[in-house]
Amino acid sequence: MVQVIDFKRLAAIMLLAVSFSAMANVSFKFKANTIDNGALKNTMERQISAVLSAVNATAPGGAIDYTGIDIEEGARVRLDALFSNVPFSVDKQLNISACLHDMQGYQVRGINVTMKPQDASYDQSLNRQLTVSLNRSGVITGVRLAMESQEDMDKIMQGGRTVEDLRRRREILKFVEDFRCFYNEKNLEALRAIFSDDAIIITGSVMKQRKLGDGGVNVRQVRHTVQNKEQYMSNLARCFRNNRWINLGFDRISVAAHGSKENIYGVTLHQSWRSSTYNDDGWLFLLWDFNDEEHPQILVRTWQEDQAAAAEGVFSHHDFFFP
Repeated sequence: MVQVIDFKRLAAIMLLAVSFSAMANVSFKFKANTIDNGALKNTMERQISAVLSAVNATAPGGAIDYTGIDIEEGARVRLDALFSNVPFSVDKQLNISACLHDMQGYQVRGINVTMKPQDASYDQSLNRQLTVSLNRSGVITGVRLAMESQEDMDKIMQGGRTVEDLRRRREILKFVEDFRCFYNEKNLEALRAIFSDDAIIITGSVMKQRKLGDGGVNVRQVRHTVQNKEQYMSNLARCFRNNRWINLGFDRISVAAHGSKENIYGVTLHQSWRSSTYNDDGWLFLLWDFNDEEHPQILVRTWQEDQAAAAEGVFSHHDFFFP
């Protein structure tokens, strides 16, 4: 049977495909004089352009196509999880950025994206920024949503006293961003790896209980629980299963070196937990061990509801004894 080809319809389909491809394409460039190695600069520009274009070409609920993109498996898994939690698109057709040097290679910041939530319960900011990390060969090692407060980041860096301390503070910012993203991605294995086996973990949840009597007043209650690592991971796995999406926000961040213990840093920050089933706000304290720079671990994680923190004071590294 001979089929008649509708060339007008075929041309329209091809034009639509070309138009969509043009919309998806993102051209990324570094600012002038950012990287001396011209070949490496070109490689990184191609890789970043390709991964951002691949994100833009993916429909919500779809799978990102990494064909031709040099990206580590762990970074691929994490980006898939991030996109699955809340899809997003890169706003501008041309992204130009400076490049930061870190211990593992390079980091690009300030890539504007728009979140595309598929759940009506999502009420967080739609305008965010993306960071991309690469190793010294130009391979992509991480794509994450950046923390939203640039003032906090500037303050943390100004607190550095030496070149080594500045370098470490930059690393802390990156790992804190990763830590936050692990929750947004529901990445249980990454969280398991970043907590020490002997970690002290204090969690909290805000409850409202109706008080009997005139007016039926709602009484706000907060429950704090001390958990070991395995208890925390088990409860977190259940939380991940029960929430369609999770979005953590961090701000008012401060970093303090321990002083008497080398490579131990305390990070204090205000956390807003937003998810499809539960919201709260409180103060998070993280005690990080950076003795293994490639794989830092959290020794202590505490959470205090806003009112409790105001009454009792926020935890710090002075509250924990190291033999």
